[in-house]
Parts: sequence; structure tokens; C-alpha cells
Amino acid sequence: MVNRPDVPRMEDLIPILLKYVKSRQKPGGCVLFVAHNARTFDVPFLCNAFRRCGVDIPSDWLFKDTLPMGREAMKSEGSKPSSRSISLQALREHLGIPLDGSAHRAMSDVKVLAAVFQRLTYMLKLPLASLVEDAFTASEIGTPKKKSSR
Repeated sequence: MVNRPDVPRMEDLIPILLKYVKSRQKPGGCVLFVAHNARTFDVPFLCNAFRRCGVDIPSDWLFKDTLPMGREAMKSEGSKPSSRSISLQALREHLGIPLDGSAHRAMSDVKVLAAVFQRLTYMLKLPLASLVEDAFTASEIGTPKKKSSR
């Protein structure tokens, strides 16, 4: 986390994030957030930040982790992925997706993630219903991963 005076604090950002997401959410619908290594890094980070601010992550926020998707796609191609070969950048290279900008810069990583996610859902033949069904909520962090219905 960056701690500089010109960088907004999580206490200031969380209400803005909540309002923004709600403004784009269909009434009664869920929101699907996608991240690489979401289960062990991004979502626990968000959970801790929200908890420190005394705010609950909405129960209709779902999370999808592209790390296990990448592992499954590589296995389906006959590759034996190691934990290092499953980094977002390694997946980008494996899938032949060009890098737009510098790796590990926010916007560049978002573009890479979007392209990787699109390619993985195509390779694994995952319809939206399956993505939502296999997604997890913030309250499931720390609980055993549910088995895929596929």
C-alpha cells in the first residue's frame, strides 16, 4: 500500500468504490470482480481494508480468480504448470497476448488481466452462468474452496 500525502487513503476510497459499483449494478444483480490470485491476495487485502474501515464487503460482490483458471487451461493443453508459470505475466506470454505498457503498472495489468480472462473463458468454454456459479464471496475467504460443478 502506498503511503504518500498525494495518494488517497482506503478510508476515503471505499465509500467512493461502493457508490461507483452500486451505480453500475443492475437492481437485484450481483457484481463479478476478476483478479489474478484473488483468493490468496486481492480479496484478503480488500477484506482487511474494509474491516479496518468498519465496512462490510457487500454479499452480492462475487470474485473470480484467474490463477486456477490458468492452471486448468495449461493442464488441458498438456502443460504441467508450476506456481511460477502461472503468474499473470507468464500466462500473458503463454497465451501470446502483447504487453501494453509496463508489467506491474495498474492500467497495464488491468488490460492484461482482461485479455487473459477473455482468452481463458474461451479456452475453457466457460459460459457466464458457470463463471458466476464458481465465483466466491468475501465471506468465503479462509474457508475451503468449493468444488467446481464442471
